[in-house]
Amino acid sequence: MMQPSTPDHPLHEPQFALHVEDLTVSYRADPVLWDIDIDIPPGVLAAIVGPNGAGKSPLIKAALGLLPPVAGHVRFFGRRYRDMRRRIGYVPQRQSVDWDFPATALDVVTMGLYGRLGWFRRPGRAERDAALAALSRVGMQDYAIRQIADLSGGQQQRVFIARALVQEADIYFLDEPMAGVDAVTEAAIVALLEDLRDQGRTVVVVHHDLTTVRRYFDWLVIINRRVVAQGPVADVYTAANLRRAYGGQIALIEAGEIVP
Repeated sequence: MMQPSTPDHPLHEPQFALHVEDLTVSYRADPVLWDIDIDIPPGVLAAIVGPNGAGKSPLIKAALGLLPPVAGHVRFFGRRYRDMRRRIGYVPQRQSVDWDFPATALDVVTMGLYGRLGWFRRPGRAERDAALAALSRVGMQDYAIRQIADLSGGQQQRVFIARALVQEADIYFLDEPMAGVDAVTEAAIVALLEDLRDQGRTVVVVHHDLTTVRRYFDWLVIINRRVVAQGPVADVYTAANLRRAYGGQIALIEAGEIVP
């Protein structure tokens, strides 16, 4: 349950699951995000889209404290990340993970509970059962004792989603979870994310496939170093907005027709 605002911890824009204000992020001297303002309401399945180099992954990493911002701030339900980190689940890009690390699928999922346990308390039966239940939710219960390095790319992705699920978070961030997976795995991931949304959770996904945006998501943020447009998919997913972000070569799939 969320704690109320206090003089020491005032809430800022608590009506939004994610509030990003005046955020600027640089790699060395080059800005990758410039003066970003984003508001995502609770209980939506949101996509962040944009061309390569638009700053999609840096946006997520800066929000989660993995990249230091040059300016601006981020709030989750009105609170700073350090006050909310146990209520936030994160699935990084699969290629950013060291898959040679010696761990079973069950070990990886159990790691999602360390924020609750602390690093010096060993997981017990309750934690093992919770991790197995999360693996079951993603269809990976039969692979619990398999080494993570021996799994396929789609199976590895499911395990990392299970690691986020076991946290029972209020808001989930996933960085391109459908990249490089087969159609069956993609459908399973989308169904799981829709289920989280239907439970009242907020799910924010960095997404690369524009042709599935309207089918998968109900909220959309389009960026290209700056915010191009944001809001309900029905309002924001337009040829004009996509051209502003991607340039003149973009094609919009609508009603089975390609709009140049």
